[in-house]
Amino acid sequence: MCLSTVFIKSGDQQEKVMQDVAQMECKNDGYLLTGLLGNQKFVKGKIKKIDFVDDHSVVLE
Repeated sequence: MCLSTVFIKSGDQQEKVMQDVAQMECKNDGYLLTGLLGNQKFVKGKIKKIDFVDDHSVVLE
């Protein structure tokens, strides 16, 4: 199973926000992330990069 990991980038730093993300829904000024087990987390930011091939990651800033 290939689920994504979401990171937030601030300057040169990149911090993991959530792994095993099954759903990502746009809400006003950010995204509602839903994990494989149903856990949810809201994160503010804009999408900087999505990689579906190598590391299945989403980078927000």
